[in-house]
Amino acid sequence: MSKLILLNLLAAILVTLWGQTTQLEAHGNMKNIHFGTAGEYDLKVSIIPHEPVSGSVHFHIEPTLSSTTEPLEKAIVTVVIRQGENAFQSRAVNSPSSPTIYDANLTFETPGEWEVEIKISTKPDIEDKISFQLYVLDSGSPTSNAAGIFFLFVFSVLITGSIFLYIRYGRKPKNKIVNEK
Repeated sequence: MSKLILLNLLAAILVTLWGQTTQLEAHGNMKNIHFGTAGEYDLKVSIIPHEPVSGSVHFHIEPTLSSTTEPLEKAIVTVVIRQGENAFQSRAVNSPSSPTIYDANLTFETPGEWEVEIKISTKPDIEDKISFQLYVLDSGSPTSNAAGIFFLFVFSVLITGSIFLYIRYGRKPKNKIVNEK
């Protein structure tokens, strides 16, 4: 009996591990997609995933002064994406732990060619920008295998529980009461 429970538990663990998707890493394993100059600033733009697909894409912008290559800590950085009449924008933000790195997440709704525009400003009412094209692939089916994994887990628990109850209580002979007259 314990072997059956152990086998079901191992099967559930294997199915769970097999169904996991890769995780995104912020500030690690980024793919550089563009380097350009916007006014007096050099902008290095990187993304995750390496091959952008329709759905969420993480943008990583590292601005520096062109003249001194000194990183900027106090800038307003905005990322704008456009495809036809669709346009979306997000403010890229830095953090106290990474003050020279600006991050933004945007969602590409459809695959195809998109225009990416990075706007940067360090002074009021003065804004510089760069633009480049980015080809976004189709992500395929948006469904997840999490529901299937959950179903397999529940199914294995039900089967294991039923077998356990049958072995424990189902094999005992029934005592018959015989009335003698």
